[in-house]
Amino acid sequence: MTNLKKQIEQSTAALRDAWTNVKSVPTGSSLPSKCFEQWSKRSAMHQLLASTISICAARDVAWNVVKQIANAQAVPGKANVVSYNNIEMEFHIARHLALTSYVSVTWSIYDRLSNVCGRLAGTTDLAENPKQNPKACEDLVGKKDVLGFSGHLHIREAYSWPLKVSYKIRNWLVHEGYNDGNVSLFDGDGIADQFKLHQDAIQYIQKCCGGADDGKRRGDSTCVVEAADFWAAGDLLQILEQYNSEIDTLFVALLRWSVDSFVGQIKAFAARDQA
Repeated sequence: MTNLKKQIEQSTAALRDAWTNVKSVPTGSSLPSKCFEQWSKRSAMHQLLASTISICAARDVAWNVVKQIANAQAVPGKANVVSYNNIEMEFHIARHLALTSYVSVTWSIYDRLSNVCGRLAGTTDLAENPKQNPKACEDLVGKKDVLGFSGHLHIREAYSWPLKVSYKIRNWLVHEGYNDGNVSLFDGDGIADQFKLHQDAIQYIQKCCGGADDGKRRGDSTCVVEAADFWAAGDLLQILEQYNSEIDTLFVALLRWSVDSFVGQIKAFAARDQA
């Protein structure tokens, strides 16, 4: 998470500097004003990036709460009742609330970064869509040729498995609650069950996210070698930590490439005035 936060800060500064330089047409420039208007519109997204930095700290806090619930002891005399922010409740409820907070904050960051990167480096249909912001799974993975230099290919081939799994877990917790149809997310509701996924949930997620059709094997579109992947163990905490770390790495690269390419475009085209 530290590397992602650092990249957001660096890209914010680069985009802010670009915005300062292009928000008005330089005196004597031979480039049409429409060029500067477009650059100004895009570089103004430095404000969205800047506001994302504080969410990184909120994500760290949310993750710490999840780990606290994972290590919580039962309230004396009350089996499977734990303290969640000084409120006594059943373990499975505390588990659900803590995870929902964490995945919501995490995907708030990813959604914001997808929007910025999609607007900066996406094709016209993606970047200029006034009704829908670019989305990680729906657009950057799910559609072909939406980014310059075949950027979508690298995302799809190297990161779509962790992206889809993390997003599926997020939607399951936020929208479905305990069950998705007749499938339970966790193996049980007691403290002893911790964050162990139900076998049916593992199979269902695999089918939904690009694993084998029979649900017996994870997807291949990942940089994590199978022997080191926590997926087979079925511990959701380990899976989220590993997969979200992979997604962080993706967005470090995508953000750096999108912003640096955009700034480079300005410098390259504006160079005619210095020729």
